Amino acid sequence: MPKPDLILHIGQSKTGTSSIQRVLGARREALAGLGVCYPLSPGWANHGLLPASLVPLERLGHFHPNVWEGLAPAARLARFRAAFAAELAALPASTRLLLISAEQMSGLLDTEESLGALRDLLAPHVGSVRVVMYLRRQDSHFASGYTQALRVGHVGPPMLPPAGPEQRRDYDYHAILDLWARVFGEAAVQPRIFEPESLLNRDVVDDFLAFCGIPLEVPKDDPDRQSNLSLTPGGIDLVRAMAEALTATPAGLNGSSPLWRRFVQAANEHLPGRGWKPGPAEAAAFLARFAAVNEAVRRRWFPDRPSLFAPMAVPEGAAPAAAASPIDRAAALTAALTLILRETEAAMAREAQLQSSIGRLRERLGEHDGARTAWRAALRADPAHPMAQQRLAEAALANGDRATAEAHLAVLKAAHPAHPLTQRVARMVAKAAHA
Repeated sequence: MPKPDLILHIGQSKTGTSSIQRVLGARREALAGLGVCYPLSPGWANHGLLPASLVPLERLGHFHPNVWEGLAPAARLARFRAAFAAELAALPASTRLLLISAEQMSGLLDTEESLGALRDLLAPHVGSVRVVMYLRRQDSHFASGYTQALRVGHVGPPMLPPAGPEQRRDYDYHAILDLWARVFGEAAVQPRIFEPESLLNRDVVDDFLAFCGIPLEVPKDDPDRQSNLSLTPGGIDLVRAMAEALTATPAGLNGSSPLWRRFVQAANEHLPGRGWKPGPAEAAAFLARFAAVNEAVRRRWFPDRPSLFAPMAVPEGAAPAAAASPIDRAAALTAALTLILRETEAAMAREAQLQSSIGRLRERLGEHDGARTAWRAALRADPAHPMAQQRLAEAALANGDRATAEAHLAVLKAAHPAHPLTQRVARMVAKAAHA
């Protein structure tokens, strides 16, 4: 039986990897129908468990605690190894392509030994191999990754670091690609440029699917395309201010604690924005440190491009790098008020839904008084909650109280005129009126 081809998508982070992975994870069945396996055992979307299983445990401190599913990392990785081996052994005969995506591969697997272990693990199950990595201009990548650093508790001020490829090995793209080429072969390594002009339809999801030869249509407005967004400037100041406040507490700031994770998750949900951008002169000075390694990548993998990345436009007289900016307390306060308002609205919606579920359960148990109490509690959180309004209207009709039912119907018509429950109550009220 012929073995499927293998595509290893190794990053880079902040190049649409989360969007690609979420699109693939949400469409496993459709992919299987096209002869493509996007394995589940390494992760629902991000296959980070695979590279994590090939390095010492002490290197995995930055992994989100949810990855371990409540287990010790060693136990979770042992379970993964067994599940992954079984999944590969059970690949259907119709599988033509095995697709693995984890941006951690380009960061964690940084020696010939670790890459050799990956190659040897997969070799018995696959045929030809392609390795794809999207490259983003170093200054742009660092600026985009600043929000990601905030999420894990690295809360320094927004500024580009005074470092070049000797200190920032993650930005030495030539060294990374050369390592993968030495292990998997020169022809296997096929990097791409993460710039709108270089992407199919100016979109990384479309570009990646075309690269893989996967004829999968993903609507432009699909929410999976919008993943891992940055923050507004005020949101960044708010996160910095919260980190400052937590640092002053006895417990301190713990970037992996559930409290911090939940706070930054809420900030990202309610304060999405374009993040922080360095000034053009600061960006140009940072990028200049990587000119030699970028040129080496261009000569080796992109000989037809005049430069690896599109040239930067630096206006004459652009200001040099500014000092680290202090927290803008006014912007942080405005962001905090927005966050509190939206979290309160979300909490009220959750409360209404919870009470609605309690009402349905009590109704099934025959506890009609308790059910009505729960419906009323739902309306205190959301006065126009359609199910609570409908259930109370029907309860009123069952007691012969048409006036109360009509009052509930009036609320439904005002708030949810086209809702099926509004139409149901209207029919019941009309029927009662003609009885």
